[in-house]
Amino acid sequence: MLGYLGPRGTYSESAAHFFVNVLQWATPLQMTPIGSISHVLDEVESGKVSLGVVPLENSLEGSVLVTLDRLASSPILIRAEVVVPIRHMVFGLPGTDPARVARVFSHPQALAQCRNTLYAHFPNAEHVDFDSTAGAVKFVAKEGNHAFVAVGSRESGARLGVVTLLEDAQDAQGNVTRFALISRADRRVDIDLAAVGQTEQNTLEKTSVLLALGDDHPGALYEVLRVFAKNDVNLSKLESRPTRKGLGSYHFYIDLVGDPQAPHIRNALNAVEAIQGFSMKNIGSYPCFTLM
Repeated sequence: MLGYLGPRGTYSESAAHFFVNVLQWATPLQMTPIGSISHVLDEVESGKVSLGVVPLENSLEGSVLVTLDRLASSPILIRAEVVVPIRHMVFGLPGTDPARVARVFSHPQALAQCRNTLYAHFPNAEHVDFDSTAGAVKFVAKEGNHAFVAVGSRESGARLGVVTLLEDAQDAQGNVTRFALISRADRRVDIDLAAVGQTEQNTLEKTSVLLALGDDHPGALYEVLRVFAKNDVNLSKLESRPTRKGLGSYHFYIDLVGDPQAPHIRNALNAVEAIQGFSMKNIGSYPCFTLM
C-alpha cells in the first residue's frame, strides 16, 4: 500500500502515480489517499502503509517543514524524488464575483505560493488553511457559497461542479515541488530506472543527511563544509532547523549531489563522521526524477 496526501486530485497524487510506475513491487501496488502530511508520515512510520509520498520542498516557498522535521526523528528514509510542476487554479461556483469573495481555502503552501496574485484578484478575502488543495476544492464545491473559493490543481476541480476563476495563480512561473517517496528504513525498495527510459549513468542521485554539530564553537559548520569542498562534493541544499533542545540549538539538513557509492562522496561522508563532536544521520540515498 502506498499512502499520499489526499483526496484525489492533489499534486501528491500525481507524484504517487509516477512512483507506482517506477517501483519494482512483488504485487500490484494499491494507492490510498490520507488526510494530511503528518498522517502520511504516521502511517509509514507505524507500518500501516509500506510506502508514502510527501512534499519536501517548493521552489517558491522552500522546505515543507512538517516533512523535514519528521525525517529527523523517525526511522523513515527517502527512497526516490520526483519534481512536479505546480500550476495552481482558483475555483469557485458559477457566477462568483471576485470582489465579493470572503475566503480563499487551500493548503498553506499553495496559499503562500499564490499570495500576491490572490490579494490582487480577491482583495477582500481571508486566506484559510486546509489540509490539502484537493480537499479545499471539494469543500468549496460542497458548501455552495459564492463567497468561498479554493486554490488547487486542474485535476482537483474536475467533476465537482466548480468553475475556474483564475488560471496559473502562482506568483511566479516555473513553480515546482520536490516530492519524496518514503518508507521505513527496514523495508527494501527497488526502483526500475528502465521504466522511465533512464539508466544509472544518466540518473541524478542525491544523498540527504542530518548533521548535528555537538558543541557550538566558531567555525564548527565550516569544518564540515571544508570537507565537502575538499572532496569536490556539490551540495544542493543546506538548511538549519531547531533541535527543540533550546534556543540557538540547531541541526542542519544537507543534500549531496552524486552517486553515493562514488569514492569522493564516500570519502567526504567518512571524513565528516570522523570529526570529533559531530553526529550525522543518513536520511536517504536515492534517484531523482522530473515529471514533465
